[in-house]
Parts: sequence; C-alpha cells; structure tokens
Amino acid sequence: MRLRQVSLVATLSLVAGLTTATVGLAGSAVYADDTAALPLSGYAHLVVDPAHQHVFVSQGAGSTGIVVTDLSGTPVTTVAGEQGATGLALSPGGGTLYAALADGGAIAAIDTATLTETARWSTGAGSSPVSVAVAGGRVWYGYTADGKGGIGSVDPSAPAPAAIPQPALSQWTTAPLLATGGGVLAAEEPQGNLSHVATFGVASGTASVKADTLVHGGTATGLAVTGDGTRVLLAAPQQPALRSYRSTDLAAADPAAYFTGGSGSAPGSVVVDTDGTVAAAGTSGVYLYAGTSTLAENHLTLPSGTVAPDGLEWGADGTTLYAVTKDPSGAYSLNVLGAPKLTDSELVLRHPQYAVPTERYTVSGSLSTRGLLPAGAALKVTRDGTALPDTTLGADGTFTFTDLRQDEGTHTYQVAYAGDATHRPAAASLIVNVAKLPTDVVGTDITSATPGSVVLTGRLMAQLGLGTFPQGTTVQVARRDESTQQSVPLGSVPVDPTTLRFTATDVPGGAGSFMYVFTYAGDATHQPSESGMSLVVAPYAPALTLSAPAAAVRGAALSFGGKLGDGPYAAGRTVTVSRKDAAHSTPVTWSTPVAADGTITVKDTPDIGGANTYTVTYPGDASHKAATAVATVQVSRAATALTVTSSAPSYAYGATATVTSHLGTTYNGRTVSIYATPYGGAKTLVTTGTVDAYGNLKTTYKVTRNTTFTASFAGDYRYAPATATRAVNGYVKIATALGGYYTSTTYSGSTYRVFHKTVKPTVTATVMPNKAGQCERFQVQRYYSAAWHTLTTSGCYALSPTSSAKAQLSLTNALNQKFRVRSKYERSTKDLGNVSTWGGWLYFVVRT
Repeated sequence: MRLRQVSLVATLSLVAGLTTATVGLAGSAVYADDTAALPLSGYAHLVVDPAHQHVFVSQGAGSTGIVVTDLSGTPVTTVAGEQGATGLALSPGGGTLYAALADGGAIAAIDTATLTETARWSTGAGSSPVSVAVAGGRVWYGYTADGKGGIGSVDPSAPAPAAIPQPALSQWTTAPLLATGGGVLAAEEPQGNLSHVATFGVASGTASVKADTLVHGGTATGLAVTGDGTRVLLAAPQQPALRSYRSTDLAAADPAAYFTGGSGSAPGSVVVDTDGTVAAAGTSGVYLYAGTSTLAENHLTLPSGTVAPDGLEWGADGTTLYAVTKDPSGAYSLNVLGAPKLTDSELVLRHPQYAVPTERYTVSGSLSTRGLLPAGAALKVTRDGTALPDTTLGADGTFTFTDLRQDEGTHTYQVAYAGDATHRPAAASLIVNVAKLPTDVVGTDITSATPGSVVLTGRLMAQLGLGTFPQGTTVQVARRDESTQQSVPLGSVPVDPTTLRFTATDVPGGAGSFMYVFTYAGDATHQPSESGMSLVVAPYAPALTLSAPAAAVRGAALSFGGKLGDGPYAAGRTVTVSRKDAAHSTPVTWSTPVAADGTITVKDTPDIGGANTYTVTYPGDASHKAATAVATVQVSRAATALTVTSSAPSYAYGATATVTSHLGTTYNGRTVSIYATPYGGAKTLVTTGTVDAYGNLKTTYKVTRNTTFTASFAGDYRYAPATATRAVNGYVKIATALGGYYTSTTYSGSTYRVFHKTVKPTVTATVMPNKAGQCERFQVQRYYSAAWHTLTTSGCYALSPTSSAKAQLSLTNALNQKFRVRSKYERSTKDLGNVSTWGGWLYFVVRT
C-alpha cells in the first residue's frame, strides 16, 4: 500500500489580517521645524539674539563679515568689516554683540539693534583673538601673541575701555577656547590627545585660579560651563563621548560622560540651557540630556548634514535649539528645532491574529517613550478615515481595539497620540486584510485498505491553525478509479469540531489504484479547499487451509473440507483439485465449488494405495490473489511377506556369503533390493532385481566383518513396502609364522619346521583387519601316545599398532619330539566388528 497526498487547489499564501503596518516615529529621527541655507564661506560660531529676533553667524579667519539672519534662518544682512570674526558673545542685556576678530587683532562691539559696530579694542600687534566670553562685567578673550596663547579682558564700562592681557592666567601654547557660566571662566587648549584646561573664578571681575590641569580631551571644538558654574563640559572629536569635569578641581564629575553615539561619533559641540538641559552633537546627531541624567531624552538627526563644530545654541525661550549643519558638498544650513526637549514617543501597531468576515478581531499596539508613560491617555482610532471609538493607553504602554467587518476587504487603521507637555505626538497605521481563512483538507492515516474495506482518516485545517469550524461542518468524499478515471461520490462525513478530524469509509469491491478526493465547501469565514489521497488497494492474499485425514481406506469414499479466508466469494467460484499417486505421474484433476464464506469440500475414492497428494488451487479474482494448499493422505495397502537368509551364520575373513531374499504375494511390483551394512561402514546396495518364479532373489557378498543384510520391497499399488534383515558374523584373518628353524621336513603329508635343540622357537601372529590393542593368545601341543596333547595356552598378548603379537617358546625334553602351535584372536566388548577366531596349526620338531 502506498500513500500520496496531493493538493488539488491552490491556497493563499497570506494569512487573513497579517499585512503591513507603518509606525509613527515622533522623535527617533526628529527633523528641524525650519531649515534655511546660510550664505557662508566658512563657519566659526553661532549666537542667538531673541530680543531682536536675530541669529549671528561668524565665518572665522579669512572672512570679512558676520552673517545676520532672522530666527528662521532667512538672511537679514551682513555686518561688514569684521575681519576674521570667530568667537561671538552677547552682553548680559543682549544689547551688544562682542566678536573676536582673528584677522583684525581686536575685539569688536556691535549694536544688536542697529547692527553696526560701535567700538573696537585692539588686542595688540600680531595678536589673533579667537574666543570671547562675558562674565563678571568683563569681556574675556583668548588670543595668540608672539607664538604663544593668552587670555585678556576688556571692561566695556570703563571710561576708556582697553583690551588688557592677563599674564597671571596660566601659560598657553595657543589661543585657548573660553566659556563662562555661574561666575566661572573655563579655558581649554589641546595638548596632543589631552586638553589643557583651567578654571577661574571671575564673578568679581578679577580672575582667580580654581584648577589648572590636563584632562581627557584633544582638539576641543565645544566648551561649556553649566549655569551654576559647577561643571565644565568638553566636546573633543577625539573622544567617544562628551566629557564632564568638576570646575573646582577638574576631576571627573558625576556623570563623567554623556553618550554621543560611541566610537567615531566625534563630539564637537555642546551647549547647556538655563534649565540644565545638555545638548551635545557629533557625527551621530544631537543628543539631549536632562542635567546629570545619562539617559538621553532625545536623539536628533538632521537631514541637512552634520552639526558643525561648536554649531549648537539654545534660544532664550528655553525650548528652541539652533544648529548649524554642513552637508557633504560643503553647504551650510541653519536648523531651528522648536521642541527638542519633548520626549520621543513611538507608536507600534500589531496585526490581529487573524481577521475574517463576521468575526470580531482585535488590533493591539504599544506606545513607548524615554520618559514616563502617559498612562490613561486617549488614543484616536480611525478606519479608512472614519473615526472609531477612542482607546486608552494602559499603564504598561499597551492598548487594544476591536472591529468587525461583514465582507472581505482591505482596511487602513490609524492610531494617533496627540502628545502632551512632555511627550511628542505620534501616529501609526496598519493595513488589515479581512479575508476568509485559507483551508486545507488532507488525509492523515489509512486504517484499512482492502477490497472490502477502505477506512481513511483526514483532517480539516485552517492556515496556521487559526479560526474555528462550527458544529455540523462536513467534508464531501469521492472515489476516483485511476485506471478508468470514473468517480463515485461517497457522500459527506462530519468533522469533529474539537479535533477537526473526520473518518471516511468505502467498499471498493476490488483491487486497484484509487484517488479519494476530499472537498470542503467553505463557510462565512473559511475558504473552500480540496485535496486527494492516492492509494493502491491490493487484492486479498487469502489463506487456504485443508482438513484432510492422515489415512484413508483404499477403494472407499473419501471426503474432507477446506476454507478460503478473506470472504465473501461471488457465486460460481471454484477451486481446482488434483490428486497425484503412485499410478499417476500426471495428476488427476477436477473442480469443486467455493461457498460464499470460502468453504470447500473435496470428494474422492482413491484406488491406489500409498501417499495420495491432493493439491487445491484457487485461481484468484478481482479481490483475491491465487491461493494453493496441499494435503497428503496415506491410503491403506495389504501387507506381504519378505524374508532374507544367508548361506551361513558366520564367515571366514573374505569368504563369500550367498544371500537370498524371498518375496510373498504382491499386485504389480516384484522388485527387491538387497543391501549390506558392514559394522562401522555405510549401507550399500548389493543388487536390485525382480524375484524369480519362486519369489527369490539371490546375490553374493564377501564378508570381512560382522554384516547386516537388508531386503527391501518398495511396495506397489495395493501392497505396502516391506523390509527384512539378516545379521552374520565375520571372523578375522590370522597369519601365524615360526622363526628360528633351520630346515623343513614332512611327516604324514604335513610340513614340519626343524629346530636345533638349543634354539627357542618364536611364533608371530598378525591379525586382519587391524585390531591393535586387542587380545591374542598362543597354544602349544605335543604329539605322544598317538594323540596331540596341550602343553600350554598363553595369557593375552596385546596386538601392536600393526596388529601383530610375538611369543618365544621354551621347550623341555623336546629332542626328537613333535609339536604344533596356533594363536587365537580373542575379541573384547569394545570390538563389535568381528568375532573371536582361532588361527591354523604350525608344526615343528626338535633335533640335535
């Protein structure tokens, strides 16, 4: 039986409801509210003047003017004549912009209302000021002079303000970068992979050293002091993070670093707002931190390019962040970020497990943020633009809503979060395909596959096991004959709603290759499907048993039964019966009917005795293979007389025995076989032949050991086989020899050996067949008083390995006396091959 599962219809590869979703990201990639191109040849520093709605941008060494834009980045004017303007700083009231003129060797004062220069203070011939900061009523600047760096200051309120170097403020190898905050002035210059940093107390207008040392840094491009003056923040591109130090001793602050994107992020800008919010920028974008928290509230990436070194500035409104970016082509832009402090919010929608017509389905989602979750917030829900009831955000940030559609179709759901005072708004959409679930109806097992019973188990399944089938669901079953392509409907079978299994039964009525086709019509939530199970129904291999008797009477009616298994059988079926016996090399054949249940009856009257072999054969049919059974009945035969005789009961070694077998009355067989079985040898055929008119068969056989003769009659049509046996004995052959005589003579026709009286005769006996280890005796007799008298009989001499024994005769009063000697083989119980045997006499005389 072979099983092959085939799909007869195509199924959808997309599960209903499992479609695409879009996620609203309200902060993971925040772009500027306004972005404007800046007409810059280079970039050095940025200052925001919210009071006059201006942004000032310096272009560094080699430039001649300071670019002025409005707060959205639209160019307003350029303050000309400001040679190499680099560092910028506003006065505490915002009325004056101070600029370090690297190419002009001066500090310029510009009126922020009229955008005109009102004062310029020389920092000395050959000097190059690059940084400027305002604190303690003074304008502090970092410059170079005579190949060294220094810090100087200007008191703008003095009657005659002048730029005055401050030689007591440490020694610098190049112009230091300056920053102020909380009455603290911080200065930094690069020292290889480190930075030389010093802090000064300047609240009184006079600088006093607080700390002066080397820290982790490099070529810093961003320097800031927190509003309370407690920490110094250093942005050096050589570092993997923004560094933080205590202003009192420049030891690592807590926290010591702010993440800016890891290795290669090259932090180059840092600004601190009045509320303590830290904004740091590098190649990975802008990160915002709430004071000493090291968990970034937001991560801002700007499509206009990478934030330029020292390219960040907070607006005075406490919410707006300005950033100057440079794109790969070298163009600069001003980015205005209206609410960078708002925490990012991210909405994610998840597919319903499935969405089918007429059944309510559930869409789930979650809102995530770096801040506290806005638990309880209302989320707006729409389907294809039509409002649905709001859903509420749970304490764990999750939410759900349900919907129900009567028909198949594709729908777009959108969930929106409006945001709040600390969270950005977010939205996400999800496309849900409402469709009937694809199904598959398959065969899973074959309990039976015979012509009389096919039992198939199948299963109805929805894709991925989704959905349920109602009570009363059925599967249509049909059988298709693969050879004729004819189909027979078998009706419907119920599907168990719990296991989704069904069982189909059939009686194909014959062997063959069939396809069983299962069809599911579908329902309101499930698609129709169809599949087939191909199987081969093999014909029965019925067992045929016969109950024939072991023996029967010749010439009498014989009847015995039989049974073919795997019924029923159609009317008219027969089996062929053949009988083979001794008289028929070609069997006698006839037929007999098979009953519906497979029962058969064999009837016969055997007239030949002996083994009658009955072979019953069923030829097979559409549902059954051929079957054969054999029974042998021994039919009775009469007994006949059989004897076997021999010409003698015992024979000398090598003597010829005449064996005669006599056979009594028989019917048509007169052949007898005579066998000989010598002790220790194989049974061999001596002769086979037909007995003579007297019933005798004779043959001859040379006897060398004890032998059993067997006569065998094979039997004939009416007489049974017979055997008879006859056992005869065989003597050994003894060769006796005398040794030591010197001549021979004759007395009364017998030969005598002549010995000297001084010689002791020797006698040797050799036995055939070899009887090594057996007993041999010697006997000596003397002739006197006209008779032979025994002088002595020896004890046993063991025969040697060559089957011989030797004795020496010691004679007294022997002169001119006649003697004779012989030996006897005396069989032990271990020798069953021959009987005890006397050898012949040897004669001898003794003379002088």
